[in-house]
Amino acid sequence: MKTNPEVIYLPITGIKKACRLFSTPFFLYSEKKIRENCRFFFNSFKQYFPDFRPLFAVKANPNPAILRIIQQEGFGFDCSSESELWIVKKIKGHGMHTGNYIVESELRRALTTPNVVLNLDDESMLTKVGQLGMPKTLSFRINPGIVAVTMKSLQTAGPNAKFGVPIERVVASYQKAKQMGVETFGIHMMAGSNILDEKHFYGITSKLLEIVGILKKRTGIQIDFLNIGGGFGVPYQPSERSLDLNLVAKSVRKAFDEQCHRFSLKEPQLFAEPGRYITANAGWLVSQAVVIKNSHKKFIGIDASSNDLPRPSIYGAYHHATVLNKTSKRENVTIVGSICENNDQLATDRLLPKCEIGDIIVLHNAGGHAYAMGHNYNGKTRHAEYLLMNKSNLKCIRRAETIADLFKRCNE
Repeated sequence: MKTNPEVIYLPITGIKKACRLFSTPFFLYSEKKIRENCRFFFNSFKQYFPDFRPLFAVKANPNPAILRIIQQEGFGFDCSSESELWIVKKIKGHGMHTGNYIVESELRRALTTPNVVLNLDDESMLTKVGQLGMPKTLSFRINPGIVAVTMKSLQTAGPNAKFGVPIERVVASYQKAKQMGVETFGIHMMAGSNILDEKHFYGITSKLLEIVGILKKRTGIQIDFLNIGGGFGVPYQPSERSLDLNLVAKSVRKAFDEQCHRFSLKEPQLFAEPGRYITANAGWLVSQAVVIKNSHKKFIGIDASSNDLPRPSIYGAYHHATVLNKTSKRENVTIVGSICENNDQLATDRLLPKCEIGDIIVLHNAGGHAYAMGHNYNGKTRHAEYLLMNKSNLKCIRRAETIADLFKRCNE
């Protein structure tokens, strides 16, 4: 079986250096890999769309040091919460805010953050926006009714999704916004997450442009920018193939050519929102074996837990694991943390090199939706993040939490 090098890659020298300098567990990110991913993504679309505008999904990895690297590569930002707006403003970024079911304070922040376009999830929010001050530029997130073939919990469109304006309300939503003073319009969709099927992106782009065409025909409203959202998948298992991004960009170009001709549309500017595609394979959770338990099966207890990398416990997701030792002996083991829940299993029934106490165990694809999804359940503190820079220099970009941090906001 062919092994995907993008999944199994490790900066071994950098990891070993970090382990000599710092206590495990910790997250390690590769600046070089992040920049390579940014450039590949940007250039894949730019060859077909010269004014292409990529927006990094902040929710994937909101560390300011990581965001600055991505910003230097020409990206804006996709914000989906008030804190994400806060950090984007702090680093003087630009982009789009797509909230859902948001409170007034978040709406106010979105409207007052410079160079950030408001993308509404629901036409009912127009009344509140009007009270706060209707912007001249506005976008709507559309639920196109297309369901991506992915985990049920990651489906962000279709009849069971909580997101977006349903197709039958699109015309009314844009008409109302225009009546309230909006002059420049965008349109957005997000049909799924971690999609590895290139054909999906042609389908959703065609559908969104069809909606744009119908909107123009019925209202005369011209869409100036079109955001196809994210969902650009990465392989987590070594046997999975990588998404052919050039094929994706080429198919999006085809959809633009066909639908713009069909509906006599002025071509809107293309936006997209990669998240994990940029950072997932550029980050690793580095841990150490602390307990080896022979029970009904063999458990390797590490000093990290599912509070550091929640995807396996939430979704049953697979993350590749590497044991940094030199033994050729292999055994079937399950890697677990110390949280008092049985789903605190980060790698289940894996054939790995025979472990000993103190061995370094690395979990791959931890650069996106890992630390960002972390939590403090069971009183677990969250661990440090380090950046592996050029020339193998290491920089702490977030210190580890202490127990005192967990309780400093409490009143005794």
